[in-house]
This record gives sequence, structure tokens and C-alpha cells, in this order.
Amino acid sequence: MKKKILSFFALLAFSILPMTLFTACDKDTNSYLDVYVVDEATNEPISGAVIKISQSNGGNVRDNGVTDKNGHYKTKFSAPAIINIEAALNVPGGERRGSTTIRLLEGETINTKIALTSQIYGQR
Repeated sequence: MKKKILSFFALLAFSILPMTLFTACDKDTNSYLDVYVVDEATNEPISGAVIKISQSNGGNVRDNGVTDKNGHYKTKFSAPAIINIEAALNVPGGERRGSTTIRLLEGETINTKIALTSQIYGQR
């Protein structure tokens, strides 16, 4: 009887062990970015601002988009990197701009705020 019980537990252990090895929780290694664009003077969110993202050392991390009605642009990347973020809003006579540089960290969400200047630059 003891042999049957030991055999049962041995069989149970060897059937559970592979499941725990191959079904372990995968760690999310993506880097998430939330860019918040505001007006420099009023600190109000700006919708429709064009976001351009590029890796600071010329790498292949790139993205483009537009802020939503609440002034946010959210995206994810598959690798950590140091990136440049430019924001611009077309206005009569040119565009308003702002920028920052941040470091994306593996498995984390980075929130950054960019304030668009009131100065109007000629369009690029």
C-alpha cells in the first residue's frame, strides 16, 4: 500500500513539474510610453499635436503619432532605449514646438510631459 501511495505521489510530482516549468508567467519586457502635451502658458492639454519619436543614438526605435483629445499619445516598444520625443502643433504662420529626451526602461511605463512654446516657428 505504501508503495502505491509513493508511486502515486511520484507520478503526480513528475506530471506537475513540467507544467510549472513550461507555463511560468512571462514577464512583460515591453517599454511603455505615455507622452502628455500641454500648452506652456496655460498648462492645458493639446490635442492633435504631432509626435515624432527617434532613438538618440540613431538606432531603429522610431514611432510617430498624434495626441488624443486629452493631450496624450501612448505607445509601446520592444526594447529599452534612450529616445528623443518631439511634439509640434500646426498654427497659422508655422508651428509650436516642444521636445524632451527620456530613457525607456524594460517592463515599465514612462510618463513624460512636453510643453509647447507659445513661439511660432516656420514649418519644417
